[in-house]
Amino acid sequence: MDKITNFKTYSEESFNGALMLGFVESGSAEWHAMREQGIGGSEIGTICGLNPWESAFALWAKRTGQIPNPPIDNWSVRFGRAFEQPVLELWAEEHPEFDVYLVGTFRHPSIDYMHANPDALACHRDTGEWIVVEVKTARGTWADAPPAYVAQVQHYMDVLGLERSVIVAVAGWNYEERWIDRDQFRVDAQREAAKRFWDHLSKMEKPEWDGSKATYEATRYMNPHIEDDDVDLGGLGLSLVKANEMYAEAETLLTKAKSAVLDVMGKAKYGYVMKDKKKWIVAQRQARGSGSPWLVVKK
Repeated sequence: MDKITNFKTYSEESFNGALMLGFVESGSAEWHAMREQGIGGSEIGTICGLNPWESAFALWAKRTGQIPNPPIDNWSVRFGRAFEQPVLELWAEEHPEFDVYLVGTFRHPSIDYMHANPDALACHRDTGEWIVVEVKTARGTWADAPPAYVAQVQHYMDVLGLERSVIVAVAGWNYEERWIDRDQFRVDAQREAAKRFWDHLSKMEKPEWDGSKATYEATRYMNPHIEDDDVDLGGLGLSLVKANEMYAEAETLLTKAKSAVLDVMGKAKYGYVMKDKKKWIVAQRQARGSGSPWLVVKK
């Protein structure tokens, strides 16, 4: 089969009632301006607490100008951009029953701040079914699609009125396809989370606190100066002291468990437990150069 190098472009003004806002270059000033007008699929996982690298609070702080929001241009992002088209081409070769369309940004038919900018849409040549196609790259292999990516395609299906989507990935050099059906329970929950977040943005009110490092780092940045003053913390201060005591106790228990595990592992690199007749790696010994190994606890 000849390699596919060009896709069709969906240029209609609407899709299932969703309004086409336009095609803009990713990372351009117009792209950033459009993102400011709504909530996109790449943000919904963060808003729902599914992004391990960012929190709803940190995203709110960036969107409201409380902390800087510099463009991300690390190698992971650059690889993702570079391989998006080739991976999409691979999927199209695997599924010649679909016509693939590149698309711009859409707005939900009735919720103005709900935006969708999927990597592609595809239409089945025989049935006429439309689906969302989202492309990802990852260093490690997947057991399941990451929850934030599932939330992303659920968001797209909601905006575009579709029932199926596929996440296509090269993960750890493995080609992966994860077909995701629309889940109305998830869609409703994500809509509610998006509404709360949009209200926080509109009213300049802080979102709920969470226990993420991203939130802690955001609050550190928002309060850079130290003045010779004091503040009555009340019950919050008592909670802080109690949490610190619990943390110290937990840290002691963890260190004790690590010492015992290192002793049992000896020279072994991995430690495992059996669960549901499967071997699960829970500990790994690592070292840097000729230094003594340390223990990494696997999640």
